[in-house]
Amino acid sequence: MDVILLDPGLSNRGEHSYNIAKDVVGALKRRDIGHRLFGTKSLDPSIAAELSAAPLFTYTLYDHCGALVFETLAQTAAGLCHGKLPHQARTPSERRTKTILSKMFRRDLETLPPDIGKADQLFLLPAISQNQILGLVDYLLAKRENERPLVLCELMFAPTWTPWSGQAKCGAAYYEEAFARAAPLLGRRLFFAVENAAMAALYKDRFGIASEILPIPLTAPPARLVERSPVRLGFFGYSKMDKGFHLLPEAARLCLQKGLDVAFAVQVQHTGWERETVAAEALLRKLPNVHLIEGTLSSEAYCEEMGEIDIMLLPYHPERFGMRGSGVFTESVAAGRPIIAAEGIFAAKAIADGEAEGEIFAPYEATALAAAIERLLPRLSACRLRAAERATLFARSHSADAYVDIVLAHARDLGT
Repeated sequence: MDVILLDPGLSNRGEHSYNIAKDVVGALKRRDIGHRLFGTKSLDPSIAAELSAAPLFTYTLYDHCGALVFETLAQTAAGLCHGKLPHQARTPSERRTKTILSKMFRRDLETLPPDIGKADQLFLLPAISQNQILGLVDYLLAKRENERPLVLCELMFAPTWTPWSGQAKCGAAYYEEAFARAAPLLGRRLFFAVENAAMAALYKDRFGIASEILPIPLTAPPARLVERSPVRLGFFGYSKMDKGFHLLPEAARLCLQKGLDVAFAVQVQHTGWERETVAAEALLRKLPNVHLIEGTLSSEAYCEEMGEIDIMLLPYHPERFGMRGSGVFTESVAAGRPIIAAEGIFAAKAIADGEAEGEIFAPYEATALAAAIERLLPRLSACRLRAAERATLFARSHSADAYVDIVLAHARDLGT
């Protein structure tokens, strides 16, 4: 059976899609399993060459569409009535985003090469949202029953997620529509996966959808156990409010004010579309206890920077990020690195359940984050030792080989 990886998030090295694709492709190659990889039409040519990946998807997971003119006018009028400036009233359109992205997702799938999309192939989608899933379902339904590939699709996001900073009002309805239309496929040719038990429970309880739990196939260099000064606090990944980037300046300032022996290493990677993120970056640049890591990093540079971190900060928004898995979380726990996480996210639950070491902060504000840093410092040595003890087992269960094992076992169980 050939594995066809379809990733509408794969465009550059900035998002974790690249690392997942690289590790999974490597695991498939080691087993001499036939595979093809398709990313976005904006795919970085160097990634295409490195992974033998082909551009396919017109829109990425993180694209969205603006409201129609009449919708924008209505939003502006409503905003003015509530004392908001016009630019604050205008928001992206959930309806148009879902309609356009799902339609284009189906069209893109229909342009796959003629030898792709057969009954003896496994389509593996590492991520999908409410804005693409209907397009996938319609693509499969349009094919003859005996010609449909087996599809394992990962539900990465909660129904409340949007590609912009905000809570989806229609996300659950869009998933319901897609699952209802997919009824002839469910349990036969279309199957779902999630990153953790919390997400599995969410989709089971809300939609009645059963799902496989797939690990995040990422690796990281082991954390250092030696004491050093100052203690280095890290923030890695895309810079946005969903991940709490806006909390960092005030937290760093408070640590400086308290005289804590810490330094922040913060990756700055965004396109300037969030005003709060732009403002936070400007503040961070003025602080003496902050080192900024500019832009996307090569795998080697990323591992080098990650290896210098003593404590990883995961100040992800409890509602916007929710119980999603996190590559940075997985890398940190696999490396034996303590973490600090916001209450209400999966990483915090892992700390509470004894699966990870670190501190949980609440309420969701910079003062609480700084307080958690202060609480962790006196017990950091013991925390590191406990984290290192469980790191090896955790890393083995979250490797690319473990990921591929589950995917292939799933296919074998279905007799394909």
